[in-house]
Amino acid sequence: MTVTVLHVLFLIMQGSLSLFCIFVLGFAIERIRPVDPSIDSPGLVRNGVIGFCFVFVREWTSFLLALTIVSSWTGVFIFIGVSDGGSILKCFGLGFAWLAARDFFYYWLHRMQHASKWLWAEHALHHSEESMNVTTSIRHHYLEFPLTVLFVNVPLLYLIKPPVLSLTIVVSILSVTEISNHMNLRLGLGRFAWIIATPQNHRIHHSPQPEHIDKNFAAFFPIWDVLFGTYYRPNRGEYPSTGLAGGQRVTTTRQALLLPFTMWRKMVRGDRNEQSAGS
Repeated sequence: MTVTVLHVLFLIMQGSLSLFCIFVLGFAIERIRPVDPSIDSPGLVRNGVIGFCFVFVREWTSFLLALTIVSSWTGVFIFIGVSDGGSILKCFGLGFAWLAARDFFYYWLHRMQHASKWLWAEHALHHSEESMNVTTSIRHHYLEFPLTVLFVNVPLLYLIKPPVLSLTIVVSILSVTEISNHMNLRLGLGRFAWIIATPQNHRIHHSPQPEHIDKNFAAFFPIWDVLFGTYYRPNRGEYPSTGLAGGQRVTTTRQALLLPFTMWRKMVRGDRNEQSAGS
């Protein structure tokens, strides 16, 4: 048990160091064509603390998920299991197919997070970012990843058993995309924006403007937004401001980490008050 704990802690520290190096590179790239040339230094520190909590929970949850899946993959829940046959091309093909399936599950979880006030309370922290930059990619509440595991990873892993190398490719692509989509960078694909997510495409999703709210949910393939009526094609040069509608702000780390619980408490109290008024 001690070895396991130390191993996970090592992965957490290794992941944190890797993210730091990636963020340094990301900041350098952002200076090329930034949407906002200013830098929110206190916000970067806050994102670092929030992100460390998120990474900590993510690594432990991933470890527990791996133990569960490995011990039960021989069960009756596996519907599709495909071998890559030792072919790199097939491995990449299966990886992208699995990525598309994963993005489909994520699309619906993400959409539920915006439709349900209870799930939105957990997700609002991510959308409270007013100065989007490369560190926004880890500005998630630590409850975010357990939700992703429950509604995305577990159903998908029990539905499709991917080759290990294909899964590694998927994880790598997801990590790069998650980071790049939140960068403070003027980068879009114009008329081809529906093919793959970009910083401009995802910035629309973070905009509090009425025409942008509840648009562009997909993390990688915007085609899901196109098919289900939530796609917004960015206009040329359209890089709106970001943050929560109504002017709500998150200005301290403590407020950020407690935000879901604060919102849930207000909702419970509100429901009680409504019941008392109606009785």
